[in-house]
Amino acid sequence: MVIEKLRIEDIPQLLKLYNTLAPFESSHKKSLEVYNEMLKDENYLLLAAKKEEEIIGSVLGICCKGLMFPFLVIEDVIVKEEIRGKGVGRKLMKALDEFANRKNCSYAILVSSGFREGAHKFYERVGFKDSVRGFRKIYY
Repeated sequence: MVIEKLRIEDIPQLLKLYNTLAPFESSHKKSLEVYNEMLKDENYLLLAAKKEEEIIGSVLGICCKGLMFPFLVIEDVIVKEEIRGKGVGRKLMKALDEFANRKNCSYAILVSSGFREGAHKFYERVGFKDSVRGFRKIYY
């Protein structure tokens, strides 16, 4: 298995993987536009875990600048269901930790749906604490 920056040709495969977590509407064209914008900003890191060119997991990290200190926002954490528990997520999160350290981030935050108890246990195993209350406002 290899962890690497997502390549543009991997986008269709990643969108298919995202659909296994939650059905959503996203065009390939729009995803390409967003990805090209991400490539221009060194504070974005979209990673893919691959096994023989098949994407088996992915994560997005965004280093945000604050007036006091930078921090990492983690989104779109996904590992193929049949692969979970085999270290893929741990390696993706380790790569984000390295990115956060290079960017001098003080902390990382993420949100997870309340019903995803297995994911919550994973996040705790990789060092996250359930010590804050998160909120999300959906715009569309």
